[in-house]
Amino acid sequence: MDILKKYNYDKKLFEDLRKKYLVGELSDKNNILKAKVEPPDEMKFFNPKNDNSQNEKLSNLGADAIKKGKLGVVIVNGGMATRFGGVVKGIVEVYDGKSFLQIKLEQIKKVNQKYNVKIPIYLMNSHSTENATLEHLKKNNWFGLENSIKCFNQFIAKRLNTDGGFVTPESESYYGPGHGDFVFAFSKMGHLSQFIKNGGEHLWYSNVDNLGATISELIFGDHIYKNSEMTVELAEKYPGDKGGAPAVVNGHLEIVEQFKFPTDFNQDLISVFNTATYIFKSDSLNKKFNLPFYYVEKKAGDKKVIQFERLAGDLSLFLKTEYIVVDREERFFPIKTPQDLEKNREKLKKKFE
Repeated sequence: MDILKKYNYDKKLFEDLRKKYLVGELSDKNNILKAKVEPPDEMKFFNPKNDNSQNEKLSNLGADAIKKGKLGVVIVNGGMATRFGGVVKGIVEVYDGKSFLQIKLEQIKKVNQKYNVKIPIYLMNSHSTENATLEHLKKNNWFGLENSIKCFNQFIAKRLNTDGGFVTPESESYYGPGHGDFVFAFSKMGHLSQFIKNGGEHLWYSNVDNLGATISELIFGDHIYKNSEMTVELAEKYPGDKGGAPAVVNGHLEIVEQFKFPTDFNQDLISVFNTATYIFKSDSLNKKFNLPFYYVEKKAGDKKVIQFERLAGDLSLFLKTEYIVVDREERFFPIKTPQDLEKNREKLKKKFE
């Protein structure tokens, strides 16, 4: 099958985006918000460490929903680990021969065993990661979860040169247009409707390389208690941290990616950032979203290329969203380089063994 057809290339959509780029509508300058942007009132964010009065109640609420089969898990596995030598990130060894993906799946197995359930697992791959990931799963007998794992793929697009022409050869132009594809691909493949039909009500979404994003009864219970359509895990910023964060845009609290902040906005006024771990109320995803695409510059060899990407965090523009501040040392382990992995290897082994 043609690769563009297999991975659902939307020729009309990306041709429209290409035209917008050519007339200057899509650019790094136009990624920046023109709206009024203010720091959030962080006192309104729930922090279980600072206010533990309802922690037991919330944990019980989350546990009860897990027992009743209301939870599914989405693992985003579309990225290539370029700083690890261009291999598929999910199958990189973390310790003792165990990959990122294996450790994520083993944590879900522990919850399954604790509550005698089979949590459905949805693995979002890409054209870059699908084959190697499936081979890894089959080689390891799906880590005992073959009947629980369903794979689907994010979409595909073609990079542009700075003059607006497509990168050649075409095989070097392909890319995945951002993790915002999740909601569209998940629905298109029929997984959302089937999950809801089977009684699923909530989806826990995280990246394969954040091993700290495990199932927490407390966080899940808070999501349910507040009747949230989307719950965002926030963590404390450390000096030098960069990334998206919650901010008030024209009076609306939402996730704002770093590149969208106005240049005169002091991002240090916000002490937390988005960990890109979310819980979604599944029926809230069963609608049409007009997620924006952003202009992104990348390097392909020694030349600059252009991509258009959309982001899952932008679902906070459309959904009733709650924010919870989590313990960074427990729930956020960003492993972006081999040095990060080496530095954290023993810590990760101690935590997950």
